Amino acid sequence: MKKIALILLALCLLGGIASSQETVKRKVAIYVTGEADNGYRKVVGSKLVTGVTRSGKYAAVERTSDFLAELMKEQDYQTSGAVSDKYIAKLGQQFGVRYVLVADISEIFESIFISARMIDVQTAEISASTETSGNVEGIDGLTKLADEIVKSLIGSDLPTGNNSQISSGSNLSNSDFIETAAGLNMKMIFVEGGDFLMGATSEQGSEADSDEQVIRRVKLDSYYIGECEVTQAQWAKIMGTSIYQQASKAGQSSTYGVGPDNPMYYVSWEEAMAFCRELSRMTGRTYCLPTEAQWEYAARGGKKADGSKYSGSWSIDAVAWYDGNSGSSTHQVKYKRPNGLGIYDMSGNVWEWCADWYSNTYNVNETTNPVGPSSGSGRVLRGGSWGTYAKNCRVANRNNNTPGSRNNNNGFRVVVIP
Repeated sequence: MKKIALILLALCLLGGIASSQETVKRKVAIYVTGEADNGYRKVVGSKLVTGVTRSGKYAAVERTSDFLAELMKEQDYQTSGAVSDKYIAKLGQQFGVRYVLVADISEIFESIFISARMIDVQTAEISASTETSGNVEGIDGLTKLADEIVKSLIGSDLPTGNNSQISSGSNLSNSDFIETAAGLNMKMIFVEGGDFLMGATSEQGSEADSDEQVIRRVKLDSYYIGECEVTQAQWAKIMGTSIYQQASKAGQSSTYGVGPDNPMYYVSWEEAMAFCRELSRMTGRTYCLPTEAQWEYAARGGKKADGSKYSGSWSIDAVAWYDGNSGSSTHQVKYKRPNGLGIYDMSGNVWEWCADWYSNTYNVNETTNPVGPSSGSGRVLRGGSWGTYAKNCRVANRNNNTPGSRNNNNGFRVVVIP
């Protein structure tokens, strides 16, 4: 079989990088070639991208059609079908990567052999090389070989198997887990599915607004939700921008609480969705913004709901940063008391984007895993913030804004769908 290269490249902006110059230096292109079955090459390439990303040391680079075209052109030119390391390095420099990880895969009987090397594009020299082999039965075997390659080449102590601490696909048990991709260490809380009354139930009192008045019984499947709002450090690790840069995008110069453990704000709904897409790509899980129903069910405490007005308490000061105690600033997440599920800051700190389009009333006929209207002008925000009255921090309170808006009190948390 003629050697046909497959370029599997994915953009990932990792945290812990000192500057944009350093980010460029650490970009890695994943180049998979060889005579093994094309399906094997695709799987190994994908797992190498994931492994490099999870290492926290390098960033895999987005696939570009020009890069692919140049490599294919060179392969067609070479009678052997191989592309020299010198040419790979030259092409890597042209496309702004620091290293190219080349993996050559061969298949002999039921065994897979992988020979891999890291090419330093500045010197065209091999900075590290390794090889591994094994009898492969399915994706798990290929994943193991790819992990061995990454560990050997870049010294990453990658976790393997189904440990709940690992970001390595969609296999999840019905228990909390920690997302480790790019060093996030983001705890995800398991929310067992069930049904609840959504809207201005009796404990919400006379403060309930007109858009909450329709009360409907909603049934939800199980899901996972972030223990806290996405922090400024977590945002930077996935999206690569600081709170100051986000403020600048919003045309603002003021900040309202800066720190790695403060919630991210000045984030539009569209950018929050981009965060979810990137994290999904990196992990193989399905990350998204919570639907409005998922958000309220979790805020109330799911099957551990205590019927309180705010998320976890009748006392606003026990669970929320709002205009009465915030000092006009965000605060570190997980400082106030959590609710019954162990979820923090669902009342106050920053408003949280939800997936739904906003409507001024609920559809009483949409009661099983509701996703809201099919269109609208604003996306839902929930939970209140450091700058709002206590009444806006109630679990049933609703707000909305245009998807492209970046406000100083708008942030988000994420959901994983099993």
